Amino acid sequence: MKLHQFGMAAAAGIAMLAIAPAAHAACSYNETIQEPTRRSRVDGAVVSRILSEADQALASQQFDEACVKYRLILSVERDNTQARLGMGEGALGEADFASARVYFQTILERDANNAAALQGLGLAHLMSGDMEAAGAQLRLAVDANPALWRAWNGLGVVADTRSEWDAADAAWAAAIAAAPNEAGIHNNKGMSLLQRGSPASAIPAFNEALRLKPNLVAAASNRRIALAMTGAYDAALAGVSEEDLPAALNNVAIAAARRGDIAVADRLLAAAVTASPRYYEVAERNRDLLRSSR
Repeated sequence: MKLHQFGMAAAAGIAMLAIAPAAHAACSYNETIQEPTRRSRVDGAVVSRILSEADQALASQQFDEACVKYRLILSVERDNTQARLGMGEGALGEADFASARVYFQTILERDANNAAALQGLGLAHLMSGDMEAAGAQLRLAVDANPALWRAWNGLGVVADTRSEWDAADAAWAAAIAAAPNEAGIHNNKGMSLLQRGSPASAIPAFNEALRLKPNLVAAASNRRIALAMTGAYDAALAGVSEEDLPAALNNVAIAAARRGDIAVADRLLAAAVTASPRYYEVAERNRDLLRSSR
């Protein structure tokens, strides 16, 4: 019996594969960046100010604004590593993974041990779905700088795809040690535990993610799934908004069905159909599948 719409939501930074890069985005790689368009000398203080503004925009996920400023720096200092790293990170943020790879590779051509560029290149491979290349680059990154939590986080994802649970646990532990207050790491650790069939162990990880970032939707959704997989159906549905209730009921019903609680699953699917303001095809289809399996 295969019921529909039971998905674990990934944290920001990992679930980027579905994002299409914008055409002609500011962070896209452009070969003209290799040759400065302005030859005049620029005061170092001005360069530092623009770099600072670009870094702030990048931290705020204002990728276009950041890359416009980084590109300005590169027009007068084409080998400015900080600006190239920023362009690569901006391209990652815009899901332009091909451009990101080029930016990071140009840095590594001059400095093969640049840990930030190794991390960026590994993440670009990861988000492109190339787990083999991602694992190799991210391992080089943490060897160069063990404090790079995003690289450890990526290694955890790579290990999960291979069902290498010891390696995954080591990666999550290292990521948390490097950045204990990053909610996304705790969420991803919980997802890893869910993937291997340990929902009770996953719940504390989701709780910690939500303690650190109460509005992290992915962690809240994943926590509901984990609770439902342990049979705590009422707890799984506690606090769900009216808008989200139909989907939550559907997903908890699937967890109940997988546990063999068929009567509970049928009741929850019926409630999902009733709670939805419009025809809920997914829940109706799941009810049909559930009944046909009896």
